[in-house]
Amino acid sequence: MPPEYFFENNDPKLECGPRSFFLFLDFDGTLVPIQDSPAQCFLSPKIKGQLEAIALSGKACIAILSGRTVTDIRDRVNIQGVYYGGNHGIEISGPRVNYTHPDALSGKHIIEKVCREIKQEIGNIEGAYIEKKKFGFTLHYRMANKEDKALIQIAFHRITTENSDAQIVTVMRGKKVLELAPKISWDKGKAALFMLQELKRNYLPIYVGDDVTDEAAFKALNEDGITIRVGRSKNTAAKYYLKGQWEISRFLKHIHNLMQ
Repeated sequence: MPPEYFFENNDPKLECGPRSFFLFLDFDGTLVPIQDSPAQCFLSPKIKGQLEAIALSGKACIAILSGRTVTDIRDRVNIQGVYYGGNHGIEISGPRVNYTHPDALSGKHIIEKVCREIKQEIGNIEGAYIEKKKFGFTLHYRMANKEDKALIQIAFHRITTENSDAQIVTVMRGKKVLELAPKISWDKGKAALFMLQELKRNYLPIYVGDDVTDEAAFKALNEDGITIRVGRSKNTAAKYYLKGQWEISRFLKHIHNLMQ
């Protein structure tokens, strides 16, 4: 079934009496608009204030689950008491959780070799650049022209196929990004379930995201939680949708009002 518009539906889970929320949020494309360069993404004072109010209410936990590193996402959000999941949840840092997946460094030698070769091949293409991470790397090509975007993707897949072992590393696709990461049994959905289990409280999980990597969390939390995609799409496991990133402030206000 296609998702329903969040503000036109009253999910019975939100009306089932007093229960604390665990709000899981993606960053790029959810809390902030997508920019040509990830370095240009900053949390607006309004959104930050709304998140702080929810976090300080004592009635909710907040986790930001991003493909960025934990350090990067923590620096950009910088709210006390919030949980940060970097590299799609491979690393998690928060008040009572400090976790790194035990297989996070698997395939590191392959990933570094592929990264060097791709960097050498696309180094002169304007608008393409590599973001190196602790456990992998991301190739950004949003700012490249149309012809170069096709060449960049071909080069990435060719070099990755020639050098990598599909049993050890995996390719992750996003909005004008390609990422090479260790192939482990972990994703944003498993990371969210892990945090819920670690905190051992009866939270109502609410997950909001906009990208392919958020689909695992939608599937993991659909039965017991509320899942919301930013942007309407028929090809999503989310139960609800917001029309766009510009509605996230209205959504946070709605959640805060439910806690009063």
